[in-house]
Amino acid sequence: MSDRVIRFLGNNSIDVLVSAEESGGGYCVLELTVQPGGGATALHTDRWVETFHVLDGEASWTLEREGGLVSWIARRGETIVVPRGKKHRFAGGGDRPCRMLAIGPADFEAFFRALAAAWPGPYDREKTPAAVGPVFDSFGMKLATE
Repeated sequence: MSDRVIRFLGNNSIDVLVSAEESGGGYCVLELTVQPGGGATALHTDRWVETFHVLDGEASWTLEREGGLVSWIARRGETIVVPRGKKHRFAGGGDRPCRMLAIGPADFEAFFRALAAAWPGPYDREKTPAAVGPVFDSFGMKLATE
């Protein structure tokens, strides 16, 4: 695998630690560096389970639990499991970048690569959803409302 770094939604980045190719298509392990206020800030659902572990800094999380949305600041050492089909979003919290380990299916890596190709700039509330909507659709993901 030649491209080990994925830039997404502006100056956020992903280091591919174990690629989908290296795992034989079984999973991927990624290290996300999310800038304050950056990240997966749009509420959405996925068709897979995702696991995140905060390595450094803080992340502002919102996750659907027991039929409602719960928001909190995740700090170093906290692990977040996002069940399939649950609404969620995250953004870098605090005043410095947040680093998170992320483990998901092979499509998780492919999604971030497609997202980066569809929208290389920072998130724009009006333009980004139209640009990334087809990417979400192609991976069975949906932008959600609160």
